[in-house]
Amino acid sequence: MAIITISRGCFSHGKEIAECVADRLGYECISQEVLLEASRTFDVPEAKLVASLHDAPGLIARITHVRERIIDGIQAALLEHVVKDNVVYHGFAGQILLDGIDHVLKVRVIADIEERIKLLQRRKPVSREAALDLIDREDQERAEWYRSIYRIDMNDPRLYDMVLHIGRLTIVDACEIVCQTATGSSFRTTARSSAALADLALESHVKVAIQGVCKADVSCRDGIVQLRVQGQKLKPSGVASPHVQHQLQDRIRDDLYDEIVAVVSIIPGVKDIDCNIDTPYYV
Repeated sequence: MAIITISRGCFSHGKEIAECVADRLGYECISQEVLLEASRTFDVPEAKLVASLHDAPGLIARITHVRERIIDGIQAALLEHVVKDNVVYHGFAGQILLDGIDHVLKVRVIADIEERIKLLQRRKPVSREAALDLIDREDQERAEWYRSIYRIDMNDPRLYDMVLHIGRLTIVDACEIVCQTATGSSFRTTARSSAALADLALESHVKVAIQGVCKADVSCRDGIVQLRVQGQKLKPSGVASPHVQHQLQDRIRDDLYDEIVAVVSIIPGVKDIDCNIDTPYYV
């Protein structure tokens, strides 16, 4: 039992390999389903969601943390699928969203440029020059996205357990290699890795649940949720005494605590909540 993520450049046969592996192992194969679930969660049309993830973030997106919230939603949707194991995922940033789980096999698929051009031309009636330009532009945009969001080089082989070059290696060859590796002892699900996956899934669920309440650092271990919330900025009032202003700080913190607990406590799997909120402060 394992989880397999397949990262690929456009027109590199990653989808075909993912489907081949899933069929051979009897695993669920998912990709766009995760985006559809996230689009329903945030009430954002799928096309707009894809566009927001496709382009490198601009200044406004960085300020409002829109992409960060959407990525949290995609991760939560993905984890809902993979927490039961036996899944092949060939969608958005799987090698990042499932990082740290021992029974996740992270695969990168690349292909010769001529093979990528042929595949694109089989799908679209474009010239060789137009196909080459489209592939080059798509590669650059994806690479810039990863640099902007995660500060990483998506082509760094250290991000993956294996990199497969489709050229002399065929799709069938690649499928066989992935299946043999995934069913070996190195990526077998253990009690420890299963618990880590459950904690990650719960952590992701909590992050999405409290998005409308506040921004917080969240971690989970064995069903115990720990939250750390930075103090809110307050504007001092010239008419309120220091004592009244202090009471206001306490009231704001207590109300926020109650709201967080009310939201988080009803999430399945939550056993206890450790919520630390810094005192609001005047600026």
